[in-house]
Amino acid sequence: MRLNETANKFLSHCRHEKTLSEHTLRAYAIDLTEFQRFAKNEYTIQTCDHELIRNYLRYLFEERGLKETSVKRRIACLKTMFGWLETEMILEKNPFHRLSLKIKLPARLPRALTRIELSSLLINPIKILGFTSRKAYASEAFIQAASSRQGFIQLTTLLSLELLFATGARVGELTQILIPDINLDEGIIKIKGKGNRERQVFLPDEPIHALIRVYNNIRTKFSPVTKILLINTRGTPASTQLIRLLVRRAGERARLTRRMTPHMLRHSAATYLLNAGVDIRYVQRLLGHRSITTTQIYTHVSDSQLRLAICKAHPIGKIVGK
Repeated sequence: MRLNETANKFLSHCRHEKTLSEHTLRAYAIDLTEFQRFAKNEYTIQTCDHELIRNYLRYLFEERGLKETSVKRRIACLKTMFGWLETEMILEKNPFHRLSLKIKLPARLPRALTRIELSSLLINPIKILGFTSRKAYASEAFIQAASSRQGFIQLTTLLSLELLFATGARVGELTQILIPDINLDEGIIKIKGKGNRERQVFLPDEPIHALIRVYNNIRTKFSPVTKILLINTRGTPASTQLIRLLVRRAGERARLTRRMTPHMLRHSAATYLLNAGVDIRYVQRLLGHRSITTTQIYTHVSDSQLRLAICKAHPIGKIVGK
């Protein structure tokens, strides 16, 4: 069986039997297409072997110059597909059988934003709309300013930023929120996460409630063709690419030195909640982590915080004298 036929069968299985999210399916499709390009037309699934996989790994690192996380994802996708082929008895010999591939990921701490960065990022779209604080959300002047095409783009930017930080949602989860998923009376949003696992996230204060009400009102002017909350100015669902672009541009307009990404707001939500003393198990549920080990990466203390704590508490001055 040719590789393209195999990939199509596997993706169909993932869509209809495993019911994976569209985001995951797109990622799988991209990864499998890259592998097919590398193997060209020289291989079938029966002729894929250890050497091909090792050469592909080398190609991803040396010629494509990909980072460890990207390479690991591509290899994991392949391994999953070949494992399925073996289970379905379409393939007798899995090329990953007894193949030792160790891709060591660099130890990277999550990139939480500072309070100054968060403040600048979140206030910038409000300033562009002509206001100075979140108190304006419920005003008629705010609604009028956000009703134009350019105003609505800033409104979408603002709501995306606030929801990402308030709920710790992933960008793919954010773009799948339906209007019926939002319960403003209770301040709850139903999120569909990885593996189609549902969880609830919470809206922490009244201004974000007001912002959602304003957005729901104004979005009708762009003739939405979907029940998905976030839309573009054509009335179709906002893509993850659009949200990433809006977040990046918001960071640039706020003159932040770092390139802003949606995931940085998720990291920040987790870090600040834990620093505020919220139980790690609650943060785990909020973020939709299967394992608490994943959540524990946010329990790090920054070097500056560590320095302040140590210098303040250390007894050397009292013991030896100044």
